[in-house]
Amino acid sequence: MKYSILILAACLAVAGCSKKDPEPRSNEKGALVMVGGSLSTSNAAVYQRFIELAGGPIQARIAVIPAASGQPVRYFEQFRDDMVHYGLTKDQVTLLPIAVNNDRSTPDVDESEWALGGHDEQLAQSLAQYTAVWFLGGDQTNITRTLLPDNKPTPVLTAVRDLYQRGGVVAGTSAGAAMMSEVMIAGGDSWHALTAPPRDRYDGMQDQEVGPLIVRQGLGFFKDGIIDQHFDRKSRFGRLLVAVQQHKEQFPVGYGIDEDAALVYYPQRQEIEALGYGGVTIIDVREARKINNPHGYHIKDVRISFIQGGDRYHVTEHRFTPHPAKSATIGQEYLNIAEPVVVSGVFSRNSRLKDLIGFDLVDNKGASEVVSYFHQGEGLGFTLRFRQDEKTQGYWQYLDGMKDNSSAAFVVLDVVPSRFSITELGPESR
Repeated sequence: MKYSILILAACLAVAGCSKKDPEPRSNEKGALVMVGGSLSTSNAAVYQRFIELAGGPIQARIAVIPAASGQPVRYFEQFRDDMVHYGLTKDQVTLLPIAVNNDRSTPDVDESEWALGGHDEQLAQSLAQYTAVWFLGGDQTNITRTLLPDNKPTPVLTAVRDLYQRGGVVAGTSAGAAMMSEVMIAGGDSWHALTAPPRDRYDGMQDQEVGPLIVRQGLGFFKDGIIDQHFDRKSRFGRLLVAVQQHKEQFPVGYGIDEDAALVYYPQRQEIEALGYGGVTIIDVREARKINNPHGYHIKDVRISFIQGGDRYHVTEHRFTPHPAKSATIGQEYLNIAEPVVVSGVFSRNSRLKDLIGFDLVDNKGASEVVSYFHQGEGLGFTLRFRQDEKTQGYWQYLDGMKDNSSAAFVVLDVVPSRFSITELGPESR
């Protein structure tokens, strides 16, 4: 099929380690919407907030940059259909020809010929007519490759930055969220991030799933930390922890965004909001202590928070504000279990981080700490000790569609290298 590219003409605040509020960033008048990936059409909270920030169903004009995607046109059309579902017309959503991969669904067009689209001056000028830019998911290094080659901004990237500074929205999902921070996580998994030195070489998408931590220069829209995505399903806690600890002097806080969830950033208030079906994990190493240990990665006093369902967090004061409909759990805990049974793996009752710290810890009167383990059966592994202190806060709300909408703020984490040994026992074992 021949695809034609359209270029359009014309509450309660809870403080934690706060400091003086800096001056608002007058050159950042827009907003950022960062989605952790796998955004479902039914996720009205995220889509409606994005459209609202982009000017509403009548005024919104959205340019889509598909550079990261392996199938640029196919996933553009899927996103455009979602926008139409929420009240926009097709003419309000435009695909910009910037990509590195050919889309098999368009046999008459080779989208890999769009690799230099970021240098197109006319395309850059057209962005003056838009209120928002949406980056599709895929490989985040393809975004920086097309818009920031050799760490030099192309005309299109400069135009996107201008759009943001004049009040527009810059948004993206998956790779489109990863590239938002100055330090961009390009690859690696939690196990190798904790057990192997970081690697400079990036060989492609497989490196995003398995291997040592790889970081690259991002586009730098979000200046208050490091972003990671697909956070819950791909268990990327370990790699984000290592990334922020390695960049502690400049970016000591990391934000891990779950699938089907969004982190919305309001620069004038220097505040983030968590929306959608998942949440945002905040990893703060400002007061953490990295310990030299010949046996493996050892760090103490990391602060962990999990926010969702309209919770907010001030990125410079490090102040957590729960959604006003939520009730505090500390002081009126649901559970009273002195030693909650915590096992690692698929048989764990609360295997997800948010449930472990939300239910077994901050909503449990009987326990001041819970322990989980990270290992591969034999040899080196890690003890993960989560504990609460006088700064720790917990909140909960029953919300239709999300069920348990819980929050946990300022939980303390120690990661301790440990040795594990597992021997399978048969019926003849003694």
